[in-house]
Amino acid sequence: MGGFNFDQFFDDLKTGITDLAKNDVPEFLREATDDGKEFLGSMRNDLLDWTQQLADGQLSKDEFEFLVKGRKDLAKMEALTQAGATVVKVNQLKSSVVSLIIDSARQIGS
Repeated sequence: MGGFNFDQFFDDLKTGITDLAKNDVPEFLREATDDGKEFLGSMRNDLLDWTQQLADGQLSKDEFEFLVKGRKDLAKMEALTQAGATVVKVNQLKSSVVSLIIDSARQIGS
């Protein structure tokens, strides 16, 4: 089970956040990218633990999904909010980031 590379996984997520921002809120690209990466950074230690547990079979994909979704409300998205993005756009980006993390983790331990 030593095939999982967390640093690569995390870097891929950061790249994915930029793509999400381009699609979800192109008019607030910089703010959305910064907020998405900040949210991801705030979860880094948890993601490190959870993805390792997932890779080792100690955590199911459903448990992983539950844990990640539980963090969604903690995402502040301050830059996006201050820039004037609507609550709908902010929530859309939060949901997209959470989905990105969950979808990216589906290959772990498979």
